[in-house]
Amino acid sequence: MAASASLLLLLLPRCCAAAGPSPSPPEPPEPPGPEPPALPESALLQPTVLLAILARNAAHTLPHVLGCIERLSYPKSRIALWAATDHNIDNTTAMLREWLKNVQHLYHDVEWRPMEEPP
Repeated sequence: MAASASLLLLLLPRCCAAAGPSPSPPEPPEPPGPEPPALPESALLQPTVLLAILARNAAHTLPHVLGCIERLSYPKSRIALWAATDHNIDNTTAMLREWLKNVQHLYHDVEWRPMEEPP
């Protein structure tokens, strides 16, 4: 981002001005310097986003949710997945672990945080 110069003029009534010759007009501000070059990837790549998956006892809905994630039109190489699950009484942990293992090579990053026992 280029630094911009700003000029603040304080206008005082003539009665408040100091006696004597009128001051010379202020110097014009220096023109701003050149803008730094844009990053080479910024115009070409979309930003990396983080998608958090928090699941507990969600085996009945996981196929639908994970299918929706797979069908997103956003580039998978620009999506990081963070998945956490704990204290499941159904097959959520195994389903989520298997899906993440199968798709991790497609995504920017995959973080898996299962917890079976309370801390």
